[in-house]
Amino acid sequence: MKSKMKIMFVCAGNTSRSAMAEAIFKKIYDGAEVYSSGVIAVTGMKSSQKTIDVCKSHGIDLSKHRATNFKDSNIEDMDLILTFEQNHISKIHIYYPDLEIRTIKQFIGEYPIDINDPVGGDYELYDACFLEICRVLKKVKSILEQK
Repeated sequence: MKSKMKIMFVCAGNTSRSAMAEAIFKKIYDGAEVYSSGVIAVTGMKSSQKTIDVCKSHGIDLSKHRATNFKDSNIEDMDLILTFEQNHISKIHIYYPDLEIRTIKQFIGEYPIDINDPVGGDYELYDACFLEICRVLKKVKSILEQK
């Protein structure tokens, strides 16, 4: 039996965007082991309350998610690493220069390539971010299913 592809979503703190992406992708795609981390994450930190609330409103329980700094993760074992911003790639490449990394939007061929961080915004901004992540992850799923 072929082992599942390993995918990691990376944002800044791993308390909002990448945490949402991990949970959403696990829900919509069973063809991969899915992980998340952050380039400036404090390992063990809970997701923000707005992230938890938005996810709950969409049927996803993120209350048990804990952040992981990419340096504390299994990032070197991944088959696919997708970030939310171009600058996340540069930060990872300082420690892992040989890893192939793209932003999610680069992977699906969409521009501009960054998905903005909702941190500091209101509930509506977090919800809009959640919906954008859902939209792009459906495209990621479609690409992976064609491979």
